[in-house]
Amino acid sequence: MLFSASIFIPEKPKFFNLTQSEKLSYFSFGVILLYGLVLFLIEHVLDHKLSPSFYYPVIIPLVIQITSVIIRLKEFENLNGYFEGTISFKEDLLLIDEIEYRYSELENLVIYGNSFCGEKTQNYRYGPMYGNGIENLISFTHNKIKVEKHFQLNSERHLDELQNTLIHIITEEKIPFKKEYLYFINEEYRSFILFEFLIEKLITEKKIEFNEGFRLIKFNSNKDAEEFKTKYFNYKH
Repeated sequence: MLFSASIFIPEKPKFFNLTQSEKLSYFSFGVILLYGLVLFLIEHVLDHKLSPSFYYPVIIPLVIQITSVIIRLKEFENLNGYFEGTISFKEDLLLIDEIEYRYSELENLVIYGNSFCGEKTQNYRYGPMYGNGIENLISFTHNKIKVEKHFQLNSERHLDELQNTLIHIITEEKIPFKKEYLYFINEEYRSFILFEFLIEKLITEKKIEFNEGFRLIKFNSNKDAEEFKTKYFNYKH
């Protein structure tokens, strides 16, 4: 087995499906706003001077607000779904819930794998700090039936395994080559030597143009880029 992951079944989020830190944050903010408004009306509309002790209760929601920030620093997003079944990339086929799909029989294949459990969310400054790694998707058509599955990458290492597997499958032509498959490889992984070897192979076999392959590789330095140009200069013509 080259790679395996849990299938995630998304569910429609419940209305106001907030995490614990978000509930505490919004609640405390609302209390502060409402209490402050009441004090303002009493003093400025009713023209009644309040003693300083009336302002002390504001400390409580402020403490709750600080608590919500502390919780957020270790908090994960809500799942809004459940795990059921597995997806596995084997040498010659894809296995989903014990159903085999040979790579050579897949059409309209799309693979998105860039989300891993424990990565910072886009909203980490105001919401939960970490994601669950469930924003990954594989979609294809097999015998005119469309199959679409979300799956979880449970760590950054798991993401590495997926990317290496995709490079292997494309390199070994387990699946008939299409240029768009190269974009299944995330940009940060295009600096890896395995991806460079793949591009070298495709250029040598004249499956892609030199300039196209050169643009896809993320070289670590200008020196590496120039060496690549020199090595494959003949394929530019």
